Amino acid sequence: MIKKLNIIIIAMVTTLFSLSASADNNVDIKAGFAADMGFGVSALINNKFSVMLGNDGVAADYIFKRGKFNAEVPFTWYIGAGAYNEWDKGFGVRVPLGLNLHFSQNWNAYAQVAPDLDFDDNAHFGAQLGAGLRYSF
Repeated sequence: MIKKLNIIIIAMVTTLFSLSASADNNVDIKAGFAADMGFGVSALINNKFSVMLGNDGVAADYIFKRGKFNAEVPFTWYIGAGAYNEWDKGFGVRVPLGLNLHFSQNWNAYAQVAPDLDFDDNAHFGAQLGAGLRYSF
């Protein structure tokens, strides 16, 4: 049952990303390396869909709110909602809360904390930390 649900979640996320990419010829893709689900690759598509594929699992998030602090603070913030699958421990849902630092025209760094609800054997709350560096194509 859990394996089937994981396959369904991954298929749904893949479909959403492909539909988003095909609907707009001007797709903004930022890709790089991150530590979130272990160490791996990270991508942000159209500043809305975030994907992390790491050696400990995979995560996909939809960023639904972004904002700025003020003109003097170089960081922006974001809030999202998503799901993850750990390769050997199960799956869950999460709410990433993060900061972006745009330090060059094409480069940005981010850090986030993602409170989560894990559904492996028993449902329990936790938190995931993530940080990464992305280049905009």
